[in-house]
Formats: sequence, C-alpha cells, structure tokens
Amino acid sequence: MRDVFLAASILVGLIATLRYPFAGIILWTWFTCMNPHQDAWGFMTSAPVNLVIAIVTVAAWIFSRERKQPVLDTSFFLLVGFLAWITVNGFYAVDPDWSWGHWDQLWRTIVLGVFVSAIAKNRVRVHALVWTVVISLFYYSVKGGIFTLVTGGHNQVLGPPNSAIGDNNTLALAVLMILPLGNYLRLHSANRMVQNGMFAAIALSALSVLGSYSRGGFVGLAGLGLAAWFRARKKLIYPIAAAIVLIPAIIFMPDEYMGKMNTITDASNDASFHGRVVAWHVAWDYAVDHFPFGDGLDGAQLPVVFNHYYPHEGTHAAHSIFFQVLGDNGFPGLAIYLAILATAFINCAQIRRATKNSAEFHWAYDLAGMIQLSLFVFCLAGAALSMAYYDVLFVWLGLLSAVRQMTKSLNTNTAWRAESAPQDHAVTLGAEAAT
Repeated sequence: MRDVFLAASILVGLIATLRYPFAGIILWTWFTCMNPHQDAWGFMTSAPVNLVIAIVTVAAWIFSRERKQPVLDTSFFLLVGFLAWITVNGFYAVDPDWSWGHWDQLWRTIVLGVFVSAIAKNRVRVHALVWTVVISLFYYSVKGGIFTLVTGGHNQVLGPPNSAIGDNNTLALAVLMILPLGNYLRLHSANRMVQNGMFAAIALSALSVLGSYSRGGFVGLAGLGLAAWFRARKKLIYPIAAAIVLIPAIIFMPDEYMGKMNTITDASNDASFHGRVVAWHVAWDYAVDHFPFGDGLDGAQLPVVFNHYYPHEGTHAAHSIFFQVLGDNGFPGLAIYLAILATAFINCAQIRRATKNSAEFHWAYDLAGMIQLSLFVFCLAGAALSMAYYDVLFVWLGLLSAVRQMTKSLNTNTAWRAESAPQDHAVTLGAEAAT
C-alpha cells in the first residue's frame, strides 16, 4: 500500500511538473533528501524514480518559459569544472565499473544544484526549497528524537537504509546541517503554532543527534552551538536554550552513551579512530603515487587499493570529506572542491553584507547566516565522515547563487526600519511560486 501511495504521489508531482517545472525541482529535492522509497518496502524501493524525476523536470524546463540560463557565477564554473574532472578521473579509476555507478548518482546531484540556481528566482521559491529540505530530514530526526525518549537512549538512531544518510554518523551530520535552517524557518514564520512546532522539532532533532551515538555528531552539535552563540545578537538566548534542552538531554542519556563519548578524549586507543587514520593515509598515498588522478569515486574501499598499502587491515571508508575527495579525485579534485566550499562561504558573506540594511531582503540576510552555520558544521563534523557529495550541500550552493543574484545590485545604503522586518516573516506559497 505504501508503494502505491508513493507512486501515485510522484505521478501527481510529475504531472504538475509538466506545467510548472519548479514543482519538479521540489519533487527532485524531496526525493533526493528524504529517500521516501526506502520506507515503501516494495517495488518502489528499487525503482529508478530519481532518474525519472530528473528527466521529466529537465524536459519540462526546456519547453517552458522559465529562465534557461543558470547563474553564471564562480560557483557555477567550479561545479562544472568539478563534474568535468571527476568524469575524466573516472577513466583512470582502479575499477571503472565500480566508480561509474557512483558517478551516475553524483552528476544528478550536481545538476540539481545548478537547476536550483536557475529556477529559484524569487523569495517564495527559495523558501519552498528550504521547507522541502528541512521537512524531509526532520521526518527522520523528529522520529529519532521520539525514539530516543521512548527507549531511554539505549538504542541507536539510524537513517533510511541504502541511502546516503542510512548510517548513524551520516544521519547525525545531515540533521546538524538542517538545524540552523529549521531555526531560520521558525524566525520567519508568522504563525505562532508553526514557530512552536519548529522549536519542538529542533529540540527533538538535537536529541536524535545524541541518540545516534555519533561522536562526530556530538562534536558537531557542540561546535554548532558555539558558532550560533557567537553569531547571535542576544547572547543569553542560546545558553538558556542549552540549559532547557541539551543539558537535560545529555543527563538523560544512559551510561553506555557517556562511555562512548568519553573515548573522544582518548582517541589513540580507539580502534575506530585508528581505522580513520589508516584510511586517510591510503587516500593520501594513492593521490601522491598516482598524481594527478585518484582511485575513482569510492575506490579507496576496494581491497585492491586499501590492502595494497595496508595488507593486514580491513578496508575502511575515507571517514573525511576532504580525504574522501583527495582519494577519489586526486589533488586537482580536492583543490576544486575546497574552492567550491570557499566560494559558498564567500557568497554567504556577500549576501549578508549586501542585505544588512535592507528591509526587503532581511530574509536573505538571515538565510545566508543560517546556511553559513550549516556549511560550518558540515566542514567540522564532515572532517571525520564520508559525506563529501551530500545532496543538501549542492542544494545550498544553488540557493546561495540564486539569492546572491537577487541581491547583487541591491543598494546597501538604503536604511530599513526594524519595525518593518516582521512583515517579511510570513512564508506563503501562491501564484508567485508558479511564475
């Protein structure tokens, strides 16, 4: 029954896409972030739905009156360059058949980001995409928080199977990335029930990060809280929120949780940390030995690569977005990837600088700040996780390019009155989203 309902929902979305290509972007983003087919358990589990959605959306966009040119900024050219390099690098992969399968997923993720920059041409569409990403991941994190409460924190919170966030560590990072955006939606919602609901969802999501038993998630949550405190105008809000939510949550967790978190301070004797270090050495050594190419997407996990350098070790994932890209795509690939991340942070800063004194674009000022926090925790916690090509990252890149384009010619000398800002907090979908 779940499969039939999901298939019917997607069919309705695809029909709407033929008339409104932006509906396809929403559908595409929802499917790639939430992986709802993994909760279906039937024929939808293995159906190539993501590819079908991508093809229909692209076709509808081509024959529509939508803007045909993406935002041609630095981010766009770096993404195109990155896609070109990983394609060329694929021909030099250790096992091309293995790596091309991962490439087939990655190119669609990159293309989605480019389409977001082209089609998210107004505030309503930007907010619709943010809501889509946040709700898609809150679905798992809110459930995870409730599950942690019900089980007393004795069981591990996991994501949907056969997905990028199926592992406890990757789910924790995904949740951390959308916590700032959940707060953004709370701030920019006029409805009091929505505000309270978002606050509850954020609290449960933070609890699900603890319930994942991810040490990287714990470090990321602490780092995100500290960064948010430095950013906040009212410095007392975050300590109060931490006292109300996080401190009781940590105390609530069982002894085995605290025992695992305590190993953070004694990493030298931790087998998991040892495996990470070995994987980092494999990525570095292969990139040096085969310069300028890497071993291909996810190639380091192949025994022919890993055990060439460490014959007596079990294979491990890279456990770092940076070493993952280095091992997969060599030093040129890593250089482009770092440039993409740096450009994203620069776009955030430029948007905030341009909109600081604008009443009309006060929402963009806050949005850029929250995405900046999301990117920060992605880099912080991602330094110990293999999430380099996570879909949400590329959606944020596209949104930043789109918002930067909207605010590029903004007159920053125009003063805005603080009392006018609440008018910008209402988020509604209407005719503007379809135009």
